[in-house]
Amino acid sequence: MISAAEPRFYFRVLDDVLFVFDQIAEMAHALNAPAARLFLSLPEQFTAPAALGEGTAALDAQDVHACLGAWEDLGWIERDGAGRVRLRPAPAGATAPPPAAPLPESRPAELLQQCQVRLAETSVVLRLLTTGRRRGGTSVPGCMQSRLATGERLMGFFSGFLDPAPARHPVAATLDVIVEEEGFTLRCVEGGAVTRRLFTDEASQAVGKSHLWLLDLVYRDPPPAMFVHAAALSTADGTLMMAGISGAGKSTLSAYLVARGWRFGTDDCPAIAFAGGEAVVLPCPGAINLKSGSLDVLAPFYPGLADQPRIGAGEKRGCYLPVPLACHMPPAGPENRLACLVFPRFEAGRPTEVEPIGPARALLELMDAEFGLAEPAGAAELDAFFDTLERLPRYAVVYSDLAEMESVLRRLLEQARG
Repeated sequence: MISAAEPRFYFRVLDDVLFVFDQIAEMAHALNAPAARLFLSLPEQFTAPAALGEGTAALDAQDVHACLGAWEDLGWIERDGAGRVRLRPAPAGATAPPPAAPLPESRPAELLQQCQVRLAETSVVLRLLTTGRRRGGTSVPGCMQSRLATGERLMGFFSGFLDPAPARHPVAATLDVIVEEEGFTLRCVEGGAVTRRLFTDEASQAVGKSHLWLLDLVYRDPPPAMFVHAAALSTADGTLMMAGISGAGKSTLSAYLVARGWRFGTDDCPAIAFAGGEAVVLPCPGAINLKSGSLDVLAPFYPGLADQPRIGAGEKRGCYLPVPLACHMPPAGPENRLACLVFPRFEAGRPTEVEPIGPARALLELMDAEFGLAEPAGAAELDAFFDTLERLPRYAVVYSDLAEMESVLRRLLEQARG
């Protein structure tokens, strides 16, 4: 979410790529040099495409048409009746929170699961509820089954940092995830008042916003600035962040590293904050979701793992491994300093290969993995994030042997410290 003083678009050049972050849509885009020149030439007043001057010099008419069509689909530009184009002004109310879908009083929510978690010395209650079927019927629709499975996975994740003494700790807030036939309603209650509410029909947004709201509640100084789909683990040399798409092997590798003595921050959703000119990792040590293919290799380190119940549905179905509290990263301290960024990829039978990569490729990898701004953040946080990305050591690593990979990661962290 951006403030009224923030521009819609944030720009940063890394290597030969222009990265554009749309702070309204909360999406990052990468433009090559010819497309970047065209985009930067777009005026605020309607102008014929042929009159964009140097912006079209490196592109043929077909490429110009394709770029303008894609940006129109994204809502970046608009056309008038004569076909002229301009940058689209920020829509009215763009800085306001998204509209919520109120929970109708005639549809009371049924409580399915509840837990109290504790993170950074703050306790929060999390509840999974459902309103059932809006239009009646005798069976649960397929969309509801899928959304309920998402809610169950979310609660499985939060089981990784349950409050060890819930009766002794005051509750700072309650986060509700309400599963409806049409989507998810998220609700945050603080001091008896609803302070945030959001409706979405996208499971990934429901999960992401739940994590974001929780970390916003428990981390205040410094507050979260960025969220990354990544794993984060630490040693005395600092924190290693491993970003990648689902299936890259982050969860299995995280569980193995914990067994080898690393401190666990998360295998899914760390937040990055900025303090004293450095990037620090704010841990969210949820239970590790392990798929069936990981269980045999991890069995020697986690007896009884294969007997754990499976949660969720489809390719996300797995068993959740809570990491012992003694193995968690602290909420703050020297080892939370972000020291190294790695993009792992598991390939059976491949020897371990380490490739240093530039900041532009690293950001493209982060875009594939998904990252986003915290709700109060803006251009200053993006500047700090890009500065960190240019400064940090960055590696793409292909591996198949966990022990060899662990040795490589320790070496990379030691080098980063030196």
